[in-house]
Amino acid sequence: TASGRRRGGSQRQVIAFLLCVCVCQSGAEPLRYSLAEELERDSVVGNIAEDLGVAPSQLAARKARVVAEGSEQLFRLDPSSGVLTAKDSLDREQICPQSETCT
Repeated sequence: TASGRRRGGSQRQVIAFLLCVCVCQSGAEPLRYSLAEELERDSVVGNIAEDLGVAPSQLAARKARVVAEGSEQLFRLDPSSGVLTAKDSLDREQICPQSETCT
């Protein structure tokens, strides 16, 4: 399988996820992250609080959450720190089979 041939550390940026983080009741601020293929479980994707320019305490106060397309939640947000991590190992071929782009 592709996961057997390639392990984490790949420098190719092949997976892009559009993450909508709700930071206020009236709307959401979209953030876009490009991820290396074969991202390992619990890998840090980014710090949402820093990227939005808000204090981490504001994430919990504003009930920030990751909104996923479909039923599978691929990411986890720690509202106390703002750190976004991969919930499980991400395999591009499994998430977006037969597609050049994966968004």
